[in-house]
Amino acid sequence: MTIRQYISTFFKGFAMGIVNVIPVSSGTVSLIIGVFERFINAIKSLNLKAFKLLFKGEFSEFAKKTDFKFLMTLIIGIMAGMILTAISLKAIFKKYEAYAYAFFIGLIVASVIYVFGMIGKKTPKMYFLMIIAVVISFFLSIKSNPYPNDNFLYLILCGIVGSLGMIVPGISGSHLMLVMGNYELIVTQALTQIAKLSTFGQGMMILLPFILGAVISIISVAHLLSWLMKEYRNETLSVLTGFMIGSLPVVYPWKEVLPGMYDYHFHLPPMNNEFIMAILMAIVGASLVLILSFYSKKKEKLMNRRKQKLQKKVVL
Repeated sequence: MTIRQYISTFFKGFAMGIVNVIPVSSGTVSLIIGVFERFINAIKSLNLKAFKLLFKGEFSEFAKKTDFKFLMTLIIGIMAGMILTAISLKAIFKKYEAYAYAFFIGLIVASVIYVFGMIGKKTPKMYFLMIIAVVISFFLSIKSNPYPNDNFLYLILCGIVGSLGMIVPGISGSHLMLVMGNYELIVTQALTQIAKLSTFGQGMMILLPFILGAVISIISVAHLLSWLMKEYRNETLSVLTGFMIGSLPVVYPWKEVLPGMYDYHFHLPPMNNEFIMAILMAIVGASLVLILSFYSKKKEKLMNRRKQKLQKKVVL
């Protein structure tokens, strides 16, 4: 890789990191900026054969087989984007919580439209799977723990679930963190803590098990999801769409946590300037995803055309 390629890869990772801490799929962004396939292939190459090379001291072969330089540069960019965005979000949540959640609603609703559009033939079976997923997700959303949970095993589980957004276009890891109740703990607390030397240790105590879960998920689930998307694409997308719809109560701005209970009290929004501003923020959020979706589809078409041209050349 040249210096220019390193810089380009870093900033592509940076873009993925920014959207990784808001309810937008960084997998979708990776498609748009043209690193999705290379990223997935690099992850898939992290297998036992590759690690045997590492243990034998054959570092150059390991780096070549796993596309290590590209992968590490992208990951550093992702981490930088996540930390800087998390610092900004912490300040935003303190002053404009209702607006932030309204923005997230817009992001999620538009993501639902995008993922639903990816489903090919919409048969009764697809709708049935979607409804089942909506019911399960909705029940978990209104009954899930609204309080942060820093249990070591639960943080590993959060890492496993949250990292899905990086490898599945249309799915947001941050959105899943909101459902699990640990969004603020991980994003607006731990990520901002590691940016300061005085609180670095505290932040890492939360992030280390989360990262462990993410590594497990990315390496193992990448293969599983790749197979599911290949063999049961429409069914998988139907379930994912249902889960996103059902989890909308988590980001509803006008709710209160009931004391001592794993439940929320929802109430209608006040008809004032705050409500109007919240609607505008939801529209902005939805527009952002729809713009990204448009360019994602455009990029996909270009990639398919290139593949077809290459296949024609091989045949000739």
